[in-house]
Amino acid sequence: MKSAEVRHKFIEFFKEKGHTFVPSGSTIPIGDQTLLFTIAGMTQFKAALTGEEVRPYKRATNSQKCIRAKDLDDVGKDGRHCTMFEMLGSWSFGDYYKREAIEWAYELVKDHLKFDMSKLWSTVHTSDDEAFEIWKTMGVPEERIRRLGDKDNFWAMGPTGPCGPCSELYLDQGEAVGKCDVKGFPCLAGPGCDCDRYLEFWNLVFMQFDRKEDGTLVELPMKSVDTGAGLERISALLQGKTSNFETDTFLAIKASIAKRAGLSSYTNLDEKSSESFNVVADHIRTLTFTLADGATFSNEGRGYVLRRILRRAVRHAYKLAPRFPKTESFLAEIVPSLVAEMGDFYPEIRENQSRVMNLIRNEELRFVATLDKGLERFNTFVAEANQKKVKEISGEQVFLLHDSFGFPSDLTRVLCDEIGFAADLDGFSSYMKMQQEKSKADAKFYKFDQDDSPWVTLNTGDTNEEKAFAGYEIQSSNGWNNEHAVHSLALKKGQLRRVRQLKNRLFEVILANTPFYPEGGGQVADSGWLELQAVEPMNFEILDVRKTPAAIVHLISHVDLSSTERAPLSPEELKALFSHNAKAQIDFKARIETTRHHTATHLLHKALQDVLGDGVRQAGSQVNPTGLRFDFTHPQAVSAEELLQIEDIVNQEILRNTKVTTHEHVQLADAKKMGAMAIFDEKYDDTVRVLEVPGFSMELCGGTHVAATGNIGLFKILSETSVTTGVRRIEAVAGLGALKYVRNLRTTLRNAATELKASEQDIVGRIVTLRENAKETERVIQSLQSRLVNEKVSILCDQARTMADGIKFVATLSDATDVKELELLTDRLKERNMGVVVVGGTVEGKAVVLAAVNPAVSKSYKTLTAGNLVKRICELVDGKGGGRPDFARGGGNSPEKLAGAFEQVEHIARELSGGS
Repeated sequence: MKSAEVRHKFIEFFKEKGHTFVPSGSTIPIGDQTLLFTIAGMTQFKAALTGEEVRPYKRATNSQKCIRAKDLDDVGKDGRHCTMFEMLGSWSFGDYYKREAIEWAYELVKDHLKFDMSKLWSTVHTSDDEAFEIWKTMGVPEERIRRLGDKDNFWAMGPTGPCGPCSELYLDQGEAVGKCDVKGFPCLAGPGCDCDRYLEFWNLVFMQFDRKEDGTLVELPMKSVDTGAGLERISALLQGKTSNFETDTFLAIKASIAKRAGLSSYTNLDEKSSESFNVVADHIRTLTFTLADGATFSNEGRGYVLRRILRRAVRHAYKLAPRFPKTESFLAEIVPSLVAEMGDFYPEIRENQSRVMNLIRNEELRFVATLDKGLERFNTFVAEANQKKVKEISGEQVFLLHDSFGFPSDLTRVLCDEIGFAADLDGFSSYMKMQQEKSKADAKFYKFDQDDSPWVTLNTGDTNEEKAFAGYEIQSSNGWNNEHAVHSLALKKGQLRRVRQLKNRLFEVILANTPFYPEGGGQVADSGWLELQAVEPMNFEILDVRKTPAAIVHLISHVDLSSTERAPLSPEELKALFSHNAKAQIDFKARIETTRHHTATHLLHKALQDVLGDGVRQAGSQVNPTGLRFDFTHPQAVSAEELLQIEDIVNQEILRNTKVTTHEHVQLADAKKMGAMAIFDEKYDDTVRVLEVPGFSMELCGGTHVAATGNIGLFKILSETSVTTGVRRIEAVAGLGALKYVRNLRTTLRNAATELKASEQDIVGRIVTLRENAKETERVIQSLQSRLVNEKVSILCDQARTMADGIKFVATLSDATDVKELELLTDRLKERNMGVVVVGGTVEGKAVVLAAVNPAVSKSYKTLTAGNLVKRICELVDGKGGGRPDFARGGGNSPEKLAGAFEQVEHIARELSGGS
């Protein structure tokens, strides 16, 4: 049975059991910052399983594309580890429970997938007598129902929260697969053994408890079921294979890899070649699915994981085809074979095939270009280690390969393994930690999901109102809060629904139909104030507004009550304080400037497509009161002429002053038929909001916008840069920000004219004249330097000492104040046929040392090289250096030690030449 048929049978079976088919979620978890990738079928249903989100169905089924990179190093070495896999799933949200889940799993396996039921085993938690008895009633012999502990059969969403026992289905693959005797341990004859004989392929999770911080388990009011079956594992079992990589989907990809590598077959290979085939086949699946979902390569987070995966795939591809042209991409051309296999069920990989291939091609060629340089540096480190008689690459060297040459630490470790070396990964981690702490010093954020401070209910009502934003129509200010123009409106009785005080003394409050925009779609949250009408008005500042599955939550602060020196308020005090009338005050300047930039972003997106082509797609954005940042897919830099075109198109549309139209509650399918553009990493409901600038652009968008394009004012592009391979970034300003930018430019221009003693129109000509004068001055200086150096060289050559075999030797300290003069002195001494030249000096408070050794000298005396000379001398001035055998340079932090160091130069040179 082929994989596609297995998937079809599973989904159709559960649809017949009343389950709603829900398409696979993105591999990029939307709205869940705790995960880099979707790691399980339940990821998109997490809020529904906890009861935070109510869905229009109580039963669901799907096949979810999952990414797990935790065991990256093991992929390819065995038949079970994959970074990308499909999880077949079925869910009950407070509907059916254990009996139905077990009965249906048994029925599907027996009657539809036609497993040999004499080889079926099941496991249950040691405490779960109910599940044990249900399996018995299904006909599974008691001896093939195994009780296992928490490690194997108890599932939890985290250290606290929903959890419960689980029951797993296993298939006995036979003694030949297990080989426990060969591995040196007795087989336990059933699930729980460490051998591969008993393969788990389906897990049924019964969400029964809520685990508290003290570890106690409390029964959940809504019990749910979450099941996950590995498609690749089931397919392997049904196809009589012991490896996922031998199933039909993988074989088609491996055939494409063999063709690309110029190999006749991917079978009957040695172990290492087989591993490389598996790695490339697995990794191309991961890259294709994640990039199609909008991910990109980068130096951090999700993008860095994908970069590691690609580089590991490239390494294995070149093991299969060591002579593959380095001007071509090996991996990109494998993508079509994967699309042919899986594109029918996952149409997004077919729709984005071209984008995926371009991203992979560009990233691969970029890495290959640095690969040889990185290997060269790696070999240098190996040579240095051999000289020191150690078999290890230091943590600093592993970090340098990572930071400068793009070598993931695991690639360096693999290279070390191949030559019997070790890599100091602990030291590498220390360097990485220092770098991360430096770059993320200001990126600390409060972990709201880990704060279990209780909510206090103020009023009850329709819970859908707690997720609703009702501030789209705000287009003017009507009051002031200190010096801030605000749009103020009274909150109706009952709009304040819930409140809590966090452990950090800040507050969270939930409003019904809030007028404050919650961060989303690239737009920052509204700022402003919540004014409580207590005995005297109390102002709470709105620090953030964010969406959760259950509600829109406002993070607020009070100048007194939020002080850490104040004791937290009790639930009774909270209820008394927040039960008064209240006013919402939106910071209008921040809101209107943000809306200008948001609508300008839509115009920019369309203008980019008009100028650069339909291949342009949004890859990220940020909209705030001070400007906009827009990331988009494009293979090369945008030219200055193209940027002017784009800017003109946007400003022309602004001058048309077109009324902006919004279409509310449009069915998602209808919106796409209308031609509305959707964004890769946005999650959309079944009904959406469409923003249209008639005659120009149309996009799905839940953000706030101007009433007419003329309200944007001037639009000005500030910069266009690269984000990563295949992704560019434009930063721009509109409205008052653009006016301020133009005024600042004018001020700079005037100041420059004053300093140059020229009119504004003559600035460029004046700069050209000054530059030409500076060049002439530099030429004169160099001429004088050359003359002085020549005189000094003549004196030094007359004073040169002679070593063995007539080798002329010069070592001198110079009073030169720049490195170029030191280099010139070294070069001139080399030209006078000196065998060994060492020059030193102090430049900008640092010791500088240069050395040159005639190649004929190094040929006769292998260790007498410029690199060795500089290294030894620099150690004496608290520094380091190195370079080629014929020329090297270095420096140190103690220039005052230079004189003493140069007294030892001749001794060092003689020692390196063997004492001659």
